[in-house]
Amino acid sequence: MKLIAIFNPNAGKGINQHQLTMLSGLQKAGVEIWMTRAKHDAERRIREWCASNPSEEVCFIVSGGDGTMHETVNGAAGHQHAVFVSIPAGSGNDFARHFGGFKLDKQLPEYLKLISIENHDVIRYEMNGTRSAVSNMGAGFDAEVAYAANQSRIKKVLNKLSIGKIVYVVFLVRLLFTFKPYTLNMTANNQNYQFNRVWFMTISNQPYFGGGMKIAPSADSQDGELDITIVHGLSRMKFLLVFVSVFKGTHTKCKEVSLIRSKQVICRTETDVRVHADGEDNGLLKKGEPLKAAAAPLEIRTAAKLTLDES
Repeated sequence: MKLIAIFNPNAGKGINQHQLTMLSGLQKAGVEIWMTRAKHDAERRIREWCASNPSEEVCFIVSGGDGTMHETVNGAAGHQHAVFVSIPAGSGNDFARHFGGFKLDKQLPEYLKLISIENHDVIRYEMNGTRSAVSNMGAGFDAEVAYAANQSRIKKVLNKLSIGKIVYVVFLVRLLFTFKPYTLNMTANNQNYQFNRVWFMTISNQPYFGGGMKIAPSADSQDGELDITIVHGLSRMKFLLVFVSVFKGTHTKCKEVSLIRSKQVICRTETDVRVHADGEDNGLLKKGEPLKAAAAPLEIRTAAKLTLDES
């Protein structure tokens, strides 16, 4: 199997001297090294490689955060000869928290000989084109917080100090007082729903989002279904309490939290609402326009040695 390691030097703390030494060891072990240079670079290069080598089994060893994993999955969409391995290096690392990952050390080449491969679902969605999300996507408050944090100049500084998650807390508090809840119209399981004063809606393929928050505790990335969570009808202060409870997954006990499981869903909002996929900004869902999402069963192949758990 061909081994290609992809490193995003802008993820998390960046690449230090120790990691550069590890990269040299990977090269000596026959692993091809790619360094991403800009947004969507990994996605483009993976797509081109898979298209040019359709019959060669390949394992992409991806060092980066959830945004980098989002790119790699989209780059290899539809190519069953590609396998993914995660080296978590971002500020959230929800992909590795659920699917598992590896540490970047001198034993990595040996670990890669012992990997077990599993097939998992992805979320196939239509919004300004068709793309895939591997962990989750959402509309509303969480998307606005992610957008503001990722645009902030201080995030990279805090990541280098290993306190990158603080930037999300800063913008969470700031947006708590300015965000305007919206009305959501949804079709799932051939039923129509309307939710008023919606703070956010997430469509999940696995339990975690936002750096370890258990937004969908029962989500299963191999069941062929989406887990949809709608938080609605809350005052600002009660919303803050509910949002904090997401870290333990106890928010599901609140009457203002609606849970729906479906193979597909269509969402429309009555105002423009920001959308994210795997924490990456997808722009604004325009008033009245549809966001369509469906579970794509066992679409990707992943390999892992350990499960990341920072909770």
